[in-house]
Amino acid sequence: MKKFHSILLGLLFVGLTTMAFAAPPDPGRPGQGFHKHPGSHWFGPHLNLTQEQKEKMKELRQRFFADIHNLRYDIRIKKLEAQKLFGDPKTDDASLLAKEKELNGLKLKLMDEKAEMKVEWRKILTPEQIQMIDRMHRHHHGHRHHLNRFRHGGPMRKGPQHGPDKKMDQ
Repeated sequence: MKKFHSILLGLLFVGLTTMAFAAPPDPGRPGQGFHKHPGSHWFGPHLNLTQEQKEKMKELRQRFFADIHNLRYDIRIKKLEAQKLFGDPKTDDASLLAKEKELNGLKLKLMDEKAEMKVEWRKILTPEQIQMIDRMHRHHHGHRHHLNRFRHGGPMRKGPQHGPDKKMDQ
């Protein structure tokens, strides 16, 4: 039975590894703007970017993704290795924690690269455009907070646990 379990786990790992390597890199979703793909495609219509700014942003974005390509690959590998260790009952705590620390180190490096790219991206903008982003950012987050208030039991939510229809057992 243990041999069958090991073979099944090995096949699962090979299948997951194959899918991870066969998948194209995540291009992000439209509208994520500053988080995934900062640049003209999301902020452009609101910031009145010049053609030169758009070209610089495109170049910066291409260089950034080329620079982090190997790092993203390493993160995927470490995730798979951590999953494999987690799924193995024989794995000791120290090995699992060491692998997670390796993975977290790579993620931190990716976050640092993103932060550096944002700083470079910001240098392309004028002070007025930076102020416009700040206003858009505050508006966007205020709107999200407003929506979350209602989604998580705010005043308009009704049901057995929320709102004025709730009956208290005493």
